[in-house]
Amino acid sequence: MKKVKKTNKQLTPQQALAKKKQKQKIIKICLTVFVLLVASAGVYLGFGIFKQVEGFSKEKLLNNESSIQVSANGEEYYSYGQDGIRKNVSYDDIPQVMIDAVVAAEDSRFFEHNGFDLPRIVKAFMGNLVAGRITGGGSTITQQVIKKSYYPKEEQTIERKAGEIILAIEATSQTTKQEILELYLNKIYFGYGNKAIGIYAASKYYFDKEVQNLTLPEAALLAGTLNSPNKYDPFKNLKLAQERRDTILDLMEMHGYISKEECAATKAVPVENTLKSNPVSGSGKYQAYADKVTREVFEKTGYDPNTTPMKITTYINTDLQSKLNDISNGDGFKFPDKYLQTGACVQESTTGRVIGVLAARDYVPMGTTYAYAASKENMAKSGNYRYGQRNQPGSSLKPIISYASAFEFLNYSTAHYVHDVPYSQGEWTPSNWDKKYHGDVSISEALSQSWNLAAIQTLKEVVNKIGTEKMTEYLKGFGFDMYNEKLSLGYAIGSWDTGISPEEQAAAYAVIANGGTYIEPHTVEKIELIETGEVINFDETCQKEKVQALSPESAFMIRDIMTKYVKAGTGAYSALNLGYQIGAKTGTSNHDKHAPNKSLVGKSKDLWMAAYSPDYSWSVWVGYTAADQKKGRYPQTTAANQISALIAKYVHKGGLKNSYPSKPSDVVSAQCISGIYPYVAPGSGVPSDRIVSGYFKKGHTPGSSANGAGLNNLTAFSAAFTNGKINVNFTEYDPKSMTESSTPTKVYTINGRSWTLPYLGDLSQVYGKVVYAIDITDQNGKIVHSEKLSTNTATLNYTPPAGTYKVTGYYAFESGEGTSNKIDQTITVEGSTQPASYTPANPTATQMSYSVVVPSGSKITVSLNGQSQTLETSGTITFSNLSPATKYTVTFVETKANGDTQTLPSHEFTTSNQSTQ
Repeated sequence: MKKVKKTNKQLTPQQALAKKKQKQKIIKICLTVFVLLVASAGVYLGFGIFKQVEGFSKEKLLNNESSIQVSANGEEYYSYGQDGIRKNVSYDDIPQVMIDAVVAAEDSRFFEHNGFDLPRIVKAFMGNLVAGRITGGGSTITQQVIKKSYYPKEEQTIERKAGEIILAIEATSQTTKQEILELYLNKIYFGYGNKAIGIYAASKYYFDKEVQNLTLPEAALLAGTLNSPNKYDPFKNLKLAQERRDTILDLMEMHGYISKEECAATKAVPVENTLKSNPVSGSGKYQAYADKVTREVFEKTGYDPNTTPMKITTYINTDLQSKLNDISNGDGFKFPDKYLQTGACVQESTTGRVIGVLAARDYVPMGTTYAYAASKENMAKSGNYRYGQRNQPGSSLKPIISYASAFEFLNYSTAHYVHDVPYSQGEWTPSNWDKKYHGDVSISEALSQSWNLAAIQTLKEVVNKIGTEKMTEYLKGFGFDMYNEKLSLGYAIGSWDTGISPEEQAAAYAVIANGGTYIEPHTVEKIELIETGEVINFDETCQKEKVQALSPESAFMIRDIMTKYVKAGTGAYSALNLGYQIGAKTGTSNHDKHAPNKSLVGKSKDLWMAAYSPDYSWSVWVGYTAADQKKGRYPQTTAANQISALIAKYVHKGGLKNSYPSKPSDVVSAQCISGIYPYVAPGSGVPSDRIVSGYFKKGHTPGSSANGAGLNNLTAFSAAFTNGKINVNFTEYDPKSMTESSTPTKVYTINGRSWTLPYLGDLSQVYGKVVYAIDITDQNGKIVHSEKLSTNTATLNYTPPAGTYKVTGYYAFESGEGTSNKIDQTITVEGSTQPASYTPANPTATQMSYSVVVPSGSKITVSLNGQSQTLETSGTITFSNLSPATKYTVTFVETKANGDTQTLPSHEFTTSNQSTQ
């Protein structure tokens, strides 16, 4: 049947009117809700702005205190005010040319507006819109003064911007333009480090002159730095500074402050001709540590100690910092050349408190440091955070990446054996430093010898079990910055995408010393904002936010291995065997085919030594800058080891203050057979060289006991007596390799090449190599001879007397218990025709001997006064303890193979007197 399509029912006029009214009602409700939301937002925003501006005071703008850093005992060791904001300059002492340059560069309508310049804001907004990002804020000089006094964090919010505008208008009404400009020039940041805060310090920093003596090219240079002090500092970026200065001169001409001729003439003056000698070439006594504190405070709080007065309490060890400075300056330590760079970080193991940093050789204030680095994410997003250099860790993280993770996720024992065998993935075919493979080795040997392939194969087992995502999270738990890191097996030997810093490494090794607990490294205990009295407790927060990065059991186990091979004092670790229970690991990264200089391929690039004790953890890096690498320089030195040893001696000079956490109750000692996994306990007969002791997690101890191993069945065996010798023949054992070496082996094939390497994983090979065993039993059931043969066909090294014998053949292990099935063969040895006889010796006072010939298959019994002795083969028989000068009779009876007997003639003799020779 054909379906009929339904149509909507026609509405009546009354229904249509009702529907229209309903729609209008809905629209009214929506508009009402919208208006209420906007009004609520306005009220909320207005309240927020009101709370910001209600406390405005002119005095707050005039606060000129500077920040300081103090040690934990309250002693001031660093101030941000040297030649800076502590010495203000009055407006009358500022030359007009400086005023003109700043106004032209920063706020051309400064003397006209009321603190807020609407055209400037609109222009900045349009520029940001075109650029698709914030390129400028359009703030007036007055707004910048407000921002530095009231909004030191410089958050980009609508509330903040609105409050800033209102306060700027209020400030203009309560102060003069001259006061505002004076405040601005005495607070603003003009350059690199903390030595150019305010116009007075900047004049000294760049030109070594008083403010009132500044000239046009100098004023234009200073005004140019305000936009980006670090970027346009001529001591760092001369070309950029020259270009920026000339831009300011153009602005001054455009706004009528100088003529076209003055502009051109001033541009002709090179910037370098106006500067004094470079003040950035050196740093203060504690500059390296102070700069780390400054960066830490800014990254954690958004406050800049250079512009926001504060008291910063830190954990600096001034004696240690001085020692690290001496090392960096080559005072008491000799570097191989003037180009080699280094960085180091020292922290307390149990608290995360950084007590000293070796930032670099020839370190300059706020310069590049090799001890720590900015967040990778911040470095990727903002140039303001670009400081510090990370480097490839080489093997220095193998204990954490490969072996601690195996304890954690695979429940390995310290007695575990890992596989140092070939590996290849695509074009990547890693090797060991000695260009050899070592087969199955203990974790201790793998670490102390730094075998690459063992670390790679172990990490492979871990990743196969837990996956790369969980492994990445594991490394994050140790404090490693994994931003944009793509985990691969290369991480086991240091092939990171962006590398690590000594600070990260020292903090990670503190985890092992601290029972598996990670505490973020930090230099600051607390900061106190001088203007508000607010206290921010850094250390308290770090201690609360500590993370259990590794179980106490796994931390104990990797620590046990590391401290033991350091205590053994071999190789690079001998310098750290100081009696402080130190654990350590070296590391070397090498240049690959992408090296900046072709001659560097395969040469070392980064050298590391990371170490820890119950009290401290520290990490040292040495290497060359990218510029020096291009010139073919590469490190050939033990400097990292030497510096590490100097640090160890210095921080422990008073002895240990702490001890490692005790052995967890879930860790037990046990024995197992080396190389067998799952673990097997050794039973009777297991060779001692295959028994190892170690620590195991409860629930993962050896689950069975080996008392012998099975061997293949012997299928055929023969024995024959030919030409006076016994010849035997066995079926050859399969596999033959088990009969050829006492060390079990396995063949590994990679890329068409094969290697035969030690392999301990076959329980059947625990007892050594397989041999061909023989037992010979006489007709009385006595085994008269046993022999183990290395070949399946042989002539025995034994000729039995005449008689019938059972020859038994079987497979056996060279050492230990366990045999195959046994096969018996019977042989007959024919007797000799030589008759029985004896030959007496000369008697002494107490002894008589006879040389007796025993025919094959017979035995002779010799008797004297009830004493009897029997010979089955020809030999000598002796009677002792006889009396002197006494007559004796000896009898001889032969018993033949068929049981018949024959009596030989007896023999009489008389012993001699005692005095007779």
